[in-house]
Amino acid sequence: MRVVLLLVWLMVAGWYTALGQAFMSKDKKALKYFKKAKELQAQRDFPGALDYYNRAIQRDSSFAEAYRLAAAAWLVLDKVDKAMPYYRELVRRFPEVPRYSGAYLQLAEAELARGEYQPALRHIEKYLTFITKTDRHYRRAIRIRDNCRFALAGIKKPLPFNPQPLPPPINQFKQQYFPVLTADQRTLFFIKRDHTEQIYTSTRQPDGSWSVPQPIDEEITSEYNEGTCTISADGRTLVFTSCMRQDGLGSCDLYITYKHGDKWSRPVNMGRPVNSAAWDSQPALSADARTLYFVSNRGGGVGQRDIWVTYFNDSTGWSSPQNLGPAINTPGDDISPFIHVNGKTLYFSSNDRIGYGSYDIYYANKDSTGQWGEVHNFGYPANTHEDELAMFITADGRYGYYSHENYEDGELISKIYRIDIPEEIALPYRSGFVSGRVYDSLSGKPLAARLELVNLSADEKVSVVTSDSVTGNYLLVLTEGADYALYVRARGYLFRSYYFSFEKTAAQLQGIRIDVPMSKAVAGKRTVLNNVFFAFDSYALTDKSKKALQKVIDFLLDNPALRVEIAGHTDNVGDESYNKKLSEQRARAVFDFFVANGISADRLRYQGYGSSRPVADNGTEVGRARNRRIELLILE
Repeated sequence: MRVVLLLVWLMVAGWYTALGQAFMSKDKKALKYFKKAKELQAQRDFPGALDYYNRAIQRDSSFAEAYRLAAAAWLVLDKVDKAMPYYRELVRRFPEVPRYSGAYLQLAEAELARGEYQPALRHIEKYLTFITKTDRHYRRAIRIRDNCRFALAGIKKPLPFNPQPLPPPINQFKQQYFPVLTADQRTLFFIKRDHTEQIYTSTRQPDGSWSVPQPIDEEITSEYNEGTCTISADGRTLVFTSCMRQDGLGSCDLYITYKHGDKWSRPVNMGRPVNSAAWDSQPALSADARTLYFVSNRGGGVGQRDIWVTYFNDSTGWSSPQNLGPAINTPGDDISPFIHVNGKTLYFSSNDRIGYGSYDIYYANKDSTGQWGEVHNFGYPANTHEDELAMFITADGRYGYYSHENYEDGELISKIYRIDIPEEIALPYRSGFVSGRVYDSLSGKPLAARLELVNLSADEKVSVVTSDSVTGNYLLVLTEGADYALYVRARGYLFRSYYFSFEKTAAQLQGIRIDVPMSKAVAGKRTVLNNVFFAFDSYALTDKSKKALQKVIDFLLDNPALRVEIAGHTDNVGDESYNKKLSEQRARAVFDFFVANGISADRLRYQGYGSSRPVADNGTEVGRARNRRIELLILE
């Protein structure tokens, strides 16, 4: 910053040399002080130079050059507020002199930074009367003007955010920022800074309060900075920033660690292609930890610091990062991304979009083709003329958490705030979650199982997670407005499948619990194929059913020694002989599909049982629906 401001002063000094003597003082003593000030300024003794500029001004209160160069000296010293009185005096004394019009620009920029939008607008509109579209400061001036107009309009229509700093014991440090939570909102992670950055964590107590924040884990905490972090929805995958480590590729790199039980693994540098020789930081994981957004100043971007994305593949690892392009990134800085657990809404901060000044929070939604839509300012008073960064929105879309920075007595203070999310900017898709424990049905031992969630409505895989090998616990995010299939597989066990229809209910948004008992894949064990559907009075497989049956085929291919029976069942409505025939036809349809897709007929048999083996009360519709089913039975 000092180098930039010194260049500003050198530019100003050169400009005044070119002006000649038109606005020099006629007071000899004032000129003597002015000459001495320039000599000291050339020697980079800016405090000394300011003393003599002030002496010159006291001798001649109309000494224009002394005002201007004194203001430039204060800018070099990074004291913008000290420079402003000199610029105000210039525009007061020489309001229509083009060569002093730059004072209007400086005033407007400083006033915008303080949230003084009305005087800033007045000054910048005056400045624009002196320049044309070809002027090198034209874009800068237009941005200031547009920000002022936008802010003045926005302040008149504040949104009911009700921003509140989190109470103690959170916000007990001078600087805490970049908050993230697990999907169940029970664990908070943030960065605490004093001499170094460290990841701290706090858990929500039964009464709703937060526990005293503690360093995350001795395996992660080190003598290096552990900066901005992101957590998967289940709280078991953590990516964070660390700088200047011995294994680093650039100035700052991204590291990844996994939680097993209560312990975190030793962090590992994510390596290339995620990290580079540039600055890579501020990560944001998707709910299932298979998509990672982050910020980098590497080459090939749109602006200075851009948002990039990389995807994880089981076979090839993390993909080569892609820049989000001009739909999101600007020529300035676009930072602190957060992808909501719905996978469709991206929040980030930018200093180069129309807003309230400095860094504002923005958001955009991804459409069905994967393209980002219009970028929206988050609104006032969550956004102000100060820096607002690192927005996190809870899965249910009710609350936001973010960092708010300001200076108190010249010291940077950063606090974590919580806000309500008003209806005006409500998420188009809110999310809940399903969680539980995967375990052996006989021993109760926890299992590390693969859980795959499929959006049946959109015919796409939503997420893939693994249950904790120590506890068996898992968590998956469900976004409203879709039907879902959940498939659970563990080595040596018969797979399980579930069906969800996720609607806008408070209970679902607060979480659904499903424990998953897994049976060994041995003779006599059976499982219901919950996501196999038939039209009424038909045995034709639906497209959704075929996709569900593909998961069964994968299971059979992974277990080539198994032989199975496909069993069809109906409810007791109608003629029993008809029901038995229909159940057999449905079982045969599944048999034929398996054979057509690579499973040997020698490993299969099918049987229809009609309504003879109910698993629920046929006296209710819910019970009858459970009885209409296809089962898979392991044979000898």
